[in-house]
Amino acid sequence: MIAWGTIINEVFTVVLIPLLGLITKYLIEFLHAKREEAKGKTDNEKLKKYIDMVDATITRAVIATNQTYVNTLKEKGEFGPEAQKEALQKTYQAVMAVLNLEAVAYLEEAVGDLQSYILTGIEAAVNTQKLVVNTAPELPATPVE
Repeated sequence: MIAWGTIINEVFTVVLIPLLGLITKYLIEFLHAKREEAKGKTDNEKLKKYIDMVDATITRAVIATNQTYVNTLKEKGEFGPEAQKEALQKTYQAVMAVLNLEAVAYLEEAVGDLQSYILTGIEAAVNTQKLVVNTAPELPATPVE
């Protein structure tokens, strides 16, 4: 008579136990890969959030500086090189005042030189503003009926 209990025990010992070890190894590797993927996605989403935030802040700061400082000096004919430097500094300070410490730390790690990134963004926003102002259609002085 065949001892099925012994055969099943042998098959379990010889085949299934090593197979479970192999399956466990691949399961752990799969879970590790998924965790790293989720971590990368989280970092990318966080980076996108902070980049969008700093870019929007730069644009708003440029517009505010133009309205409160630059336009007034231009109307008086006093917007020279020193005033341009002052406007750049005011805009930079306004941007940095809005960013929280976590955003600054994360952006410094992500982009490297955050000050250069912001200053370049300010220059780009100023040029964009100039294009918008220079290409805007002129409105009639009197209402059109």
